[in-house]
Amino acid sequence: MAEVKATPTIVHGAAPVEPLPITPERYLSPTYMQREADNLWPRMWLFACLERDVANVGDFSVFNLGRESIIISRTQEGNIAAFYNACQHRGAKVATEDRGCVAKFVCPYHGWSYRLDGKLVVVPDNNRFCGGVDRNERSMQQVQVDTFAGLVWICMDNNAAPLREYLGMVGDRIAPFHMENMTLVGDQTVRLDCNWKAVYDNFGELYHVEHIHPQHAMLFDCPTAQVELFENGHTGVNIIGHTVNSRLPIPEEPNFYQKVQLEKYGVDPALYNGRNLDIRLDIQKIRRQKGPELGFDYSELSDERLSDIEQYNLFPNMMITAQPESALVMRARPHPTDPNKCFWDKYTFKLVPNPEVAARAGVEFRPSNPKDLLPIPRPTHDEFEQDDVIAGRKTMDITVDQDVHLIRDIQAGMHSRGFTSQILSEEEARIQHYHDWLDYFMGERS
Repeated sequence: MAEVKATPTIVHGAAPVEPLPITPERYLSPTYMQREADNLWPRMWLFACLERDVANVGDFSVFNLGRESIIISRTQEGNIAAFYNACQHRGAKVATEDRGCVAKFVCPYHGWSYRLDGKLVVVPDNNRFCGGVDRNERSMQQVQVDTFAGLVWICMDNNAAPLREYLGMVGDRIAPFHMENMTLVGDQTVRLDCNWKAVYDNFGELYHVEHIHPQHAMLFDCPTAQVELFENGHTGVNIIGHTVNSRLPIPEEPNFYQKVQLEKYGVDPALYNGRNLDIRLDIQKIRRQKGPELGFDYSELSDERLSDIEQYNLFPNMMITAQPESALVMRARPHPTDPNKCFWDKYTFKLVPNPEVAARAGVEFRPSNPKDLLPIPRPTHDEFEQDDVIAGRKTMDITVDQDVHLIRDIQAGMHSRGFTSQILSEEEARIQHYHDWLDYFMGERS
């Protein structure tokens, strides 16, 4: 296997702490888990739901994180509000469904009623409370809420910096892909037997790719990936796409994955026999040419962004993989009580052909599949166990499935007396950067 020197890591924002050993405690300890609940989650901006899930007045979505539950709703005034899902009478959850549409929120326990913005409006038998109930004081407690890239974000710290300031350069990188114009085509959650940080770490490095994801060598050049480290614990990696692994011999003919991509644009793969490394640059030209014909607007994307793949890990628990015509959003959520379990959410988006964009470009749009023009209904949320993936009853795509197969063994191994701390390679710089910022936000050393 030929050695290929990776592109040097670009550091935009080192953590204001000295690196500490990454020990098993942070993955296994109930005490550490409680400290996260006290010091980490309340301070961070967190992806909570999709804008489309609260598009109309009365629409609401519930975001569950550990033991916390937050309602996001579209108010009568057309704004998005977010507040804790806890009735101010005796603490019962007011919203018991994940999503829905209501005229008001009514606590199922005693009937206290709240407006769509969480304002308390009805207290049954109010005269039986000494002095009556102060409806302003007993309205549901608000949290910060904002939107970006078609996603709704919340922050339980009402004094925290604005969302775009928190995202910083990563937000600037993601914005030109216009995920808000993409359509959700998959909504899945797998219940994993591991700590939420173990699965998140897995998507913070490419060191394991050649060992458990052999298919990537047929479409990406991971050894030359460009890693970037940003402020606030965010990281990114840019991988050259529509090519092959530079450590391996160049194939004479386009492989299966390359053929699929070329045929997608009506190009004969045989034209690239003996010219494999020309595919990437030609894909850029083809996309630039064919975009208007498909109703796609690539005007804000460089040529490289038309062929390569970008992945951004947004501190503390979210990942966005962006491409010109698709995006993947994944999110780790802690189990309410067990540090050895978590939830891994996967949202799959695609860009649906847009005849209006084509018309503005002076192109008469004629989709090959008329169904592409129909509104695509929101997919039903599908939640399942890790064993369902391992047994083949469920799939989250071949790459995620391969990771799911291994993740419980990683968690189990960290319980061993024979494992005391991690040792990371240069290819795992994103993990070290993430944990340095985790230590900072957890107050380990400032």
